[in-house]
Amino acid sequence: MRELSKDKYGILLEPVKQIPFNVLMARSVIEYHADGRIFVDSFESPQSFYIVHSYGMTFLCGDSNNEVFNNGLFDYFSGISNERRKDEWLQAFPRDWDMVIKNLVDNHKALSYSRVNFKFNSVRFYEKYNQVDKSQYTVISTPEDMLFEINGVVVPKDYWKTPEQSMRLAKAFTVMVDNKPVSTAFTSARHDDKLEIGIETIREYHGKGLGYLACAKLIEYCIANNLEPVWSCRLENTGSVKLAEKLGFLEILRIPYYHIPK
Repeated sequence: MRELSKDKYGILLEPVKQIPFNVLMARSVIEYHADGRIFVDSFESPQSFYIVHSYGMTFLCGDSNNEVFNNGLFDYFSGISNERRKDEWLQAFPRDWDMVIKNLVDNHKALSYSRVNFKFNSVRFYEKYNQVDKSQYTVISTPEDMLFEINGVVVPKDYWKTPEQSMRLAKAFTVMVDNKPVSTAFTSARHDDKLEIGIETIREYHGKGLGYLACAKLIEYCIANNLEPVWSCRLENTGSVKLAEKLGFLEILRIPYYHIPK
């Protein structure tokens, strides 16, 4: 398993585009929107590859029968190679990889979950949104100087190289309470006409519907700019699943999702 130099990332763009689930974060690494690393079996003509997004989201793709690559991958996951820097959440394609990853699960080096892909439905969105009282809170377009100051588990600085880049290519909205930013919906990835939504709300403000208001504002932005809002999350993250459904998203796909602890 070899680490691909960044100037060669582009050779994986077309193969990644063919993957039939949400791979916008993989594209963010390939297209230099986000920091990350890519490991391949061959520099000249990669057939097996592993894309690591700086947030910890990873994508294992291509030929699953390459023994040399797979051995290097297991060393990486096991910490033998000392390459891995944080927890990783892995999606794989094609499904042949599941039998390879099963060895990790059986040896307690990985945990198995499910990831849900959703499809946005504007009719369902407006059925709910038109009934919501929007006057109680102030929602602002998140200014550049605030964007990377937001802290939490899911925050813009983990998805973009710089605030300037994010402001140029993406969009974010923040709910303010007493002049304090408490919930921000932001673009975690944007490619072609698709915009993936990330959301972070200060813990003490959970359960007040503020994440919904911030996300709804970002969805309005998408609709106005002919962009498709994209939402994916771990099935076991019931809060995210319920918020997606409340925002008008419909489940379209479940795939295996693996957590590899550091």
